[in-house]
Amino acid sequence: MDTAVQQQPTHEEWLASMVRTTSAASVVFHDPDLRLLLLHATYEDVWQFPGGTVEHGQDPWEAAVREVDEETAHQLTCGPALLGVDWCRPRGLAPYAQFLFRGPAITRASFTPVLSPEHDDWGLRTVEEWEPLVGPRQTARLALVREALRTGGSLYLQDGGPVPS
Repeated sequence: MDTAVQQQPTHEEWLASMVRTTSAASVVFHDPDLRLLLLHATYEDVWQFPGGTVEHGQDPWEAAVREVDEETAHQLTCGPALLGVDWCRPRGLAPYAQFLFRGPAITRASFTPVLSPEHDDWGLRTVEEWEPLVGPRQTARLALVREALRTGGSLYLQDGGPVPS
């Protein structure tokens, strides 16, 4: 019988062994017909929800409010309403959790963003109208977001899609 006592790691060693991830937070703006608002990034050819990285000391909602203000000059007056979380594992990057918050309903007449240098265009379109601009994978994600908005449900996604069962 082995009588050797297994040494337990110190708290610092245990913390050092933990996986480190980052977080992002976005707000899903939509109109009454569930057209979705996306911004076009200047640093790469992608359309995305307003939002960005959660900075040190912020919670996801604080980050979403800050990012929406920075990217569109729109100041959110609604409280946090979590729509869902997407666990993203991009190739070559560390995984991150993207928190998606329900934004207020808007119209083209009521929402005129002042875009930051990070973005050069915006659109309020149906999922089907977004498809030629974002491709099939992002379209599938947008359809899941639209359905959660329609039903009042919540999402847990992995890499933009439903979690495999």
